[in-house]
Amino acid sequence: MNEASPPPPARAPNPEHQPWHAVRPLTRARKDSGAAYVREPIVAAQIARLSALPDRERRSALIASYDGKDALRPKEETLVYFAREYDRRGDRNTAWALMETLVARIPGHIGREVAKWRLPEPERDECTESVVVELYDAVRSHEPRDEFWEVRFWVCLDRRIHAHAEKLQRTRDREIRPADDFESEGESARGAEGVFASLADPHASPEVMALRKELQSRLSETEWQSVFLKYIEKMPEESGDADKITIARVLGVTGRSVRNYLRRAEKKLLDSDGTHGQV
Repeated sequence: MNEASPPPPARAPNPEHQPWHAVRPLTRARKDSGAAYVREPIVAAQIARLSALPDRERRSALIASYDGKDALRPKEETLVYFAREYDRRGDRNTAWALMETLVARIPGHIGREVAKWRLPEPERDECTESVVVELYDAVRSHEPRDEFWEVRFWVCLDRRIHAHAEKLQRTRDREIRPADDFESEGESARGAEGVFASLADPHASPEVMALRKELQSRLSETEWQSVFLKYIEKMPEESGDADKITIARVLGVTGRSVRNYLRRAEKKLLDSDGTHGQV
């Protein structure tokens, strides 16, 4: 007697045939607490309401223009959800229209965030373009790692803005060093930057430690604090990220003031005969 043939493997449900009212659940969890991602109540309510509409009405409601205070205006997280759902179901045109609706809402916010950085206009434009491209990629992604866009859209966006702006700012700071204004012919090629970098050596010699102490005695308190935080603590001068600890935040001053303190410290170092050749 022949053994019964095993049943064919079950097929994954086709997204095109899934009912809209079956709202796709989130699958990711927070790294810090392990708690599952949860959509905001207003977002969950909007998704449920819009999913119950006939498709034509749903698309019209999602793409329509709204006053910013209109209670029916879809939240950004809601737009991300439906852009992904239309993409999963094969309706690329509607998915693209929803992404364009989403992108149309963010230029002002990106501009305000990028303006917090010391970047020239071409680099601010480059940062904006990079963020928009990454936004398109993230919204079109069906990977669980990108689900947080459906939970905290503006947090995700700000992280991308700050990452790009900070990268551009670091590159610019390496190209335009504060000490360059005070370099003159015959001075050590390392200049003040080299000495300050030597001061930060965790295995510094007694001579370097003596130089650190001597240098501190010749600088004002704010100048020394700026040097210490930048070159020894490796702290950034400033940042557009409100949660990041920076020299400007520690000292309670602007980024411009921090750069002025560093320039004055560097000038004092270079103006002191023979000091920068001791390390």
